[in-house]
Amino acid sequence: MVRSMIAGVAGLRTHQSKLDVIGNNIANVNTWGFRSSSFNFLDSMYSTSINGSAGSTLAGAAGGRNASQVGYGVTTGSIIASFAQGAPAPSAENLDCMIDGTGFFLVGPMVNGSFTDVASSGLSLSRIGIFRVDSNGYLVDDQRNYVYGYALVDGTGIPEKPATKAVYTLSGLQATIDNTSTPKTVSIGGITYETNQTKFVDQINDWIKKATADDDPNNPGNPSPFAGYRIENLEGYDEAAGTINLRFTAKTAGVDTGSAAISALGGTFAEVTTGEAGEPAIPAVYSDSLSTLQIPYDPDTGNRYEIQSYKINEDGTIMGVDNQSRTIAIGQLALVTVENPNGLEKTSGYYYSVGANAGQTVAIKPNGGPAGKIRGNYLEMANVDLANEFSQMITTQRGYQANSKIITVTDQMLEELVNMKR
Repeated sequence: MVRSMIAGVAGLRTHQSKLDVIGNNIANVNTWGFRSSSFNFLDSMYSTSINGSAGSTLAGAAGGRNASQVGYGVTTGSIIASFAQGAPAPSAENLDCMIDGTGFFLVGPMVNGSFTDVASSGLSLSRIGIFRVDSNGYLVDDQRNYVYGYALVDGTGIPEKPATKAVYTLSGLQATIDNTSTPKTVSIGGITYETNQTKFVDQINDWIKKATADDDPNNPGNPSPFAGYRIENLEGYDEAAGTINLRFTAKTAGVDTGSAAISALGGTFAEVTTGEAGEPAIPAVYSDSLSTLQIPYDPDTGNRYEIQSYKINEDGTIMGVDNQSRTIAIGQLALVTVENPNGLEKTSGYYYSVGANAGQTVAIKPNGGPAGKIRGNYLEMANVDLANEFSQMITTQRGYQANSKIITVTDQMLEELVNMKR
């Protein structure tokens, strides 16, 4: 009779444990990347009232008999996490991303150097792609853990270097205006053009227009001496002295050799930029070893590129656009495949450690296979099925009530036994 009391208490305790699991699932219904768990019952030990025996066909022998056993209730069989994919939720943050597949992000404290063995690295696995760039240019998650992936190979991922235009600024340039001739003339550095303008500044601008024309008024059918430049009449001219300041900007980018012709006009060079030839981009190549991901350094300046916006592609490559509108490769996220995801052990927050029964853990580059691809501007929602959780809650509540009833009935029977002497 007392065994029913023991079974009832075991039932209460185990149903309470199941309700704890259900409550945790519901509490995390809005937790990014949460994996719901299911609770499984296991009947407890048994006592044997009558042993089983085999039958015999000998003369006078008896047949077989099954064992008669009485159980002592129920206990926890297992608690299994469901690693089914959660629904995607759009995010306005360019570094937010989710895994469309079974893989995991690799995150954790700083590990110096590079490595390939995930299990021995001591790092954690995560399904949450809430990433940001810290003050040192490293990619981190919202819990300040570094994000690991495949960094750029040295000397690769260098953006195109566009050609620059030559710029020359001449100050104190002498302009000679002849307002007595018909028509009037303007002469700078021995190059003279006729003008019908009356104001000094307009006469200089008229000379600039003709000196940069594709068809030279003094030599029809041929370009003007400075047809390859755009000339600006700068402030600070002196009409009384006839001195002006001009800036010559080459129309075509690249190395320019026109400084000699410009210098022949006279005056003094106040600024000289000869222009530089462009250099083609060097495509990004990513390492095969794991390491932290950091904004790369510009080889021309020695400083990190000033990234203004980010984008994460399906293959996990992280691209940025710098303040010169150049596309900069930053690195490639790693995905970790786990042979037995239920062998992972939850630690603090939404992190997992590699348990003894997790099997092989291998880091790969996202390729759209079973491990998945990366979806930028999305976060993974919890895979909690509220309808199922509420139905489970109801059946668990009824099971708890039924076990409490067993204890009540057993108590009444014990009371009757005690009162038999009256």
